[in-house]
Amino acid sequence: MDTPTKPTQTGPNLKALGFNSPMEVIDLLALIKVDGEPIIKDDQVLLNPQLKADTIVRYFHDKFQVKPNLLPYIAATIKRGLKNGQIKWGS
Repeated sequence: MDTPTKPTQTGPNLKALGFNSPMEVIDLLALIKVDGEPIIKDDQVLLNPQLKADTIVRYFHDKFQVKPNLLPYIAATIKRGLKNGQIKWGS
């Protein structure tokens, strides 16, 4: 008799959203500007993956009350907008 197993993955399916890894989500969000201001202002933060991820998660939580498991959806929307030409780099 087989017992059903629960999937161990939590959060969204990154492959379905067009990402290969969680860090790809963080990298995309780290490079955008919100209201004309970059999310990460210190270049040293970009070099430390753990600090970069913490900064991104804290920024979106503090400013927009977004939980970390929703960040891949935001990043996927931004990525789709860039690919379709709806969002331009540097604008």
